[in-house]
Amino acid sequence: MIKKKLTAVLLTTALAISALAGCGSASGSSATAENTSSSSGSGSTEAGAASETAAETTSTEGITFPLSETKTYSMFALIPSAEYPLEDNISFQKLCEDTNIQFEIQSVLGADLIEKKGLVLASGDYPDVFFKAGLSTEEISKYSSQGVLIPLQDLIRQYAPNLTQLLDERNAWQYIEDADGNVYSLPEIDKQAPSLNVYWINQKWLNNLGLEEPKNLDELYNVLKAFKDEDANGNGDPDDEIPMTVCDKNYYQFLPYFGVDFDNNTKTGIQDGNMFYIPTSDLFKEFLAYMTRLYSEGLLDAGSFTNTYEQQCASGQTADIYGSFFDAGAFLTVGRDNDDDYIALTPFTEGTYPMNAGVFNGTLAITDSCEEPENIIAWADQLYSQEGGALAWLGIEGETYALNDDGTWSWLTDKGHGDNVSAVRASSTIQGSANHPSVQPDLWFTGMTDETDPDEVYLNEQRDKLASYGAEPRPAMFYSEEDSQTISTLKTDLDSYVDQYSAQVITGEQDLESTWDSYVSTMEQMGASKLESLYVNAYNATKQ
Repeated sequence: MIKKKLTAVLLTTALAISALAGCGSASGSSATAENTSSSSGSGSTEAGAASETAAETTSTEGITFPLSETKTYSMFALIPSAEYPLEDNISFQKLCEDTNIQFEIQSVLGADLIEKKGLVLASGDYPDVFFKAGLSTEEISKYSSQGVLIPLQDLIRQYAPNLTQLLDERNAWQYIEDADGNVYSLPEIDKQAPSLNVYWINQKWLNNLGLEEPKNLDELYNVLKAFKDEDANGNGDPDDEIPMTVCDKNYYQFLPYFGVDFDNNTKTGIQDGNMFYIPTSDLFKEFLAYMTRLYSEGLLDAGSFTNTYEQQCASGQTADIYGSFFDAGAFLTVGRDNDDDYIALTPFTEGTYPMNAGVFNGTLAITDSCEEPENIIAWADQLYSQEGGALAWLGIEGETYALNDDGTWSWLTDKGHGDNVSAVRASSTIQGSANHPSVQPDLWFTGMTDETDPDEVYLNEQRDKLASYGAEPRPAMFYSEEDSQTISTLKTDLDSYVDQYSAQVITGEQDLESTWDSYVSTMEQMGASKLESLYVNAYNATKQ
């Protein structure tokens, strides 16, 4: 039976557009939000100077870098911002120059990604390589079945020894396989980390009011109420505090505090080893009742169902108004000067907080128009070594970072690549705001100190706290082609209805008690039980 894996590719959309170009000269100016993944590779060697990443390196089957003659390929890619096009990125340039491989790059805004990627793939005039293009499982399955994307597993085994070793050691092939058992894209490989945005709560406000970190839902309610009523920020205005804010429907990410290992893509939960579909469960009713109470008492931001993420960040960095919010890192919402005022709320139940496996697919794919794809695989494989991981995540030693005598490292903000850490990371490393082919090097953690980047160190500490309460990462789940199509159809309509009903209940437009049975009945008519059975069967099959 044909199998299909259903996963979600996490993607930040703070991206921009650039013109077609090759690996040109370096440039960069203003800062942009950096990738906030807190993760590391599994290799054991210390990362050396990234300047030695590719030069005079020999891959398998006789591919030796630099190539004896320049090879040029076309590429579709995301970039951190319009100010930092990939072809002007010095780390990407070095990867090109040291290998004698060049790219003509078409880069797009995150807002244009789905449309332009679809148009390019469907046009028949597509590039050789998709790089940092956020290819979803559905896109990979669709275009591999059409022959547009080529299978890579044999090329990986033959020409990517670094990646092969990582996949073998971590039993991670399962996370990058597709419908027919083939591999059509390369992963980003990190350490296991929380799979949802973190729920940040204002420790400074807790201190101001003499309160302790809440340990259950009742205590959290009391804390949020105190935030609202007692001038928690201490500015003399008791009405400018927002105890909890959400945006873009990320209130679902509060579900782990109801004691469930929650997956936002499938809307399933796992308790005591059993999977169930959350939106029709009693637990979801309890969740809606709690959120409704917060909203009705002014503890949940009245703008939560209209606010965008950009508005959340703009407000959070303007004034001390948020008691709690969801984000990958607190500094993204409230700024680097204020992020350590917030802590990740400790989960109320051990062993339930959702964790990912640290393997993110869809970072690089090769099309059937590419000649000598083995060159691309060998080129990308360098990023899965400790040295190559350092190039991707830290940049070039002496230009973007410095290795210190004590084994630590420091960002360099005086070399013309940005006058602050955010700018250097955005302009001159390969990481940025989308998953990328690489392993995050050990040095990222072993050598990072408060002097390197206190905000990143703090974020890592808080995520590690959540991980200590973490559930086992979910296994890859596979479906037949028929089941996969059924899931796609049912999920679209059900997700939309759940979103609509949740918003109406929480905001008081509908009464939960009087409408719940009708809601569940409607969900059943729409196929909720069928969707649940497909998920549960696929999950149970992983345990056999």
